[in-house]
Amino acid sequence: MNIAVIGAGISGLSTAYLLVEKGYAVTIIAKTFSPNTTSNKAAAFWFPYHVRGDKRAIGWANKSYQFYNQLASNNNAGISFIKLVKGIKEGAIDDDSWIPFMPPNTCKELATELLPTGYSKGFEAEVPLIETQIFLPYLQNCLVAKGVIFIENEITNLLDILHQFDAVINCSGLGAKTLCNDDKIFPVRGQVLLLEPGYPESIFLDNQTPTYIVPRKDATIIGGTYEENIGIEITEQVTLNRLLEKAGKVFPALKNRKIIGSWAGLRPFRETVRLEREPDTNIIHNYGHGGSGFTLAFGCADDVLELVTSLTHKGE
Repeated sequence: MNIAVIGAGISGLSTAYLLVEKGYAVTIIAKTFSPNTTSNKAAAFWFPYHVRGDKRAIGWANKSYQFYNQLASNNNAGISFIKLVKGIKEGAIDDDSWIPFMPPNTCKELATELLPTGYSKGFEAEVPLIETQIFLPYLQNCLVAKGVIFIENEITNLLDILHQFDAVINCSGLGAKTLCNDDKIFPVRGQVLLLEPGYPESIFLDNQTPTYIVPRKDATIIGGTYEENIGIEITEQVTLNRLLEKAGKVFPALKNRKIIGSWAGLRPFRETVRLEREPDTNIIHNYGHGGSGFTLAFGCADDVLELVTSLTHKGE
């Protein structure tokens, strides 16, 4: 069975990976590849972000967690498990809808004295941290080694290529807005500041402000912003200054760290992830993961694999 995957971000690559592992012939068609995808700009730590209203997401997130756990021992993959501290400010409403996503025995409440100043409650969890500058090329190289074909091309109509393949998997992210005429998907811009690496030792997350501090090998990433329907990938100095100010209130030493860069990315948000087979076709959609692409990727890819398998059995 010959399958086309549209899109080469984490959703497309993870889908292609599970398909080729099951023996399917896969071609990835995309207008951009790593290091120029939105996925390359992700802070890429495992955490359910704006998907907690989708009941399917718990299963997807846990399958992805397990996949990263299996890869963590591979020094070439760029996957590690790191402590994440989630803080709740004094007087803030505690949204605990993320807790059911956590695998058993991976999360505990912290004593107040262990929290940064101004925080009255907090949790500690062990989560996967994905070094995108390592993992995405690693995954791409794995696919090349397994015979996956990569074609640089922008697809404007899925039906135009359907006759060339037994199935087409649409992992086009924001591209689905025009590719599928889907008005439910919209961009949410995220701006981040990059500081010299080496501090702090753990991820810090405050969803209310919002603030996240992610110590990767290449940089400490300071975020974040949630800017709906802003479709321009540019940073704004006033926003970057505010990010550093917020992070400095959590860890004052960050104010003295060297700034090494910044970037902006457009998250493909949708009220719910679209993961389904289009009726009466061999087109399967897998897009709209918002800011949880890496968190959901391999779980969603596993569901796509099941849908492809059902197509295979149908044709027998």
